[in-house]
Amino acid sequence: VPMTWVSAVLGEVQERLNDPRVLVLSILGLQGTGKSTLMNTIFGLRFSVSAGRCTRGAFMQLLPVHAMLKQKCKCDYLLIVDSEGLRAPELNSLLTQKHDNELATFIIGLANLTVINIYGETTGDLDDILQTAVHAFLRMKEVNLVSSCNFVYHNVTAVMAGEKGMMGRIKFKEK
Repeated sequence: VPMTWVSAVLGEVQERLNDPRVLVLSILGLQGTGKSTLMNTIFGLRFSVSAGRCTRGAFMQLLPVHAMLKQKCKCDYLLIVDSEGLRAPELNSLLTQKHDNELATFIIGLANLTVINIYGETTGDLDDILQTAVHAFLRMKEVNLVSSCNFVYHNVTAVMAGEKGMMGRIKFKEK
């Protein structure tokens, strides 16, 4: 994605809204793990959902923050960024890792906070996502960009949820 285009779009939003405080929230995860569904459910949005690859690239929705929450959230708007899934089977396997690294760097680099969406209890998936996220953070560090991420595990048993969260934090620190 050309940075000139991204800067122009975000600059236009800023100008039209009289220099608002915007918190950017993005989501990243494997294809088919319910990223769009999660954002739709939390924020009442209408990102496209279906089985397989339905989101290509990134889609954004700007939401005004209710007046009562502006002070607490320290923002006037939320910019929600939905992204296509990592490890898309439609892509050539040789290009998948490069594509995923570029997508993750863009999605994480654009946001103040990125939700890393993890579906189920597979540790192999967690390893793949962590490697991609760490790669993105290392690239961002080179250009002094700062962001943060939170992990969301779903479709796991309540007993496993705490354990998965702790394991994710440990693995992320190790990498």
